[in-house]
Amino acid sequence: MAVLLVATGITQAHADDLTQCSQSFYGGVYPEFTNTKLKKDTQALCMDGFAVMYSGVSRTPLWSAEYLDRTRLQQAKQIDREDSFHEESKLPKSARASLSDYSGSGYDRGLLAPNANMANRSQQYDSFSLANIAPQSPRNNRYTWRNIESATRYLTQQYGDVYTVTGVAFIGKKTKRLADRVLVPSHFFKAVYIPAINQSGRGILRTQ
Repeated sequence: MAVLLVATGITQAHADDLTQCSQSFYGGVYPEFTNTKLKKDTQALCMDGFAVMYSGVSRTPLWSAEYLDRTRLQQAKQIDREDSFHEESKLPKSARASLSDYSGSGYDRGLLAPNANMANRSQQYDSFSLANIAPQSPRNNRYTWRNIESATRYLTQQYGDVYTVTGVAFIGKKTKRLADRVLVPSHFFKAVYIPAINQSGRGILRTQ
């Protein structure tokens, strides 16, 4: 997995401030962005069922990390989807994205740690936090990216468990903003590590 993360512009560091949710990371080691502009005003969040590194600059997560196994996915299948998009109360108001930022923007609220991976109502609620959401084009979110998420669940069912890091990138000279506040990522990526076969893979999708 280390090679994957370096390839996407990330290095690894010890999870000193994420020890309460270290189970979300393989070996308890989490990814850290090296882009100093994005690194500014970041806040680590231990959510129920996943971990997030949130940026007060972009007002989006930089990445979300999950540990998935067959039991979790089986439990997730028993829960109907209940959309509960909400601002993240753990964040300072000045750093939060708001629901109005996305209203009429033409972009979907793209979940990095997807609702379909959540094993109970508490996890599901946390997945709809705007701290786990970034702007994504409707076509990508509802079709191409959805297929990538489904493939990750398929790998979990096949091999028993996986570790995954899903993140965003801002590549290029011009970056769009929603409501002059929320940065629109140029790309989404997902890195997956499968312990049973000691192999990893990644998917990268252009947003704009």
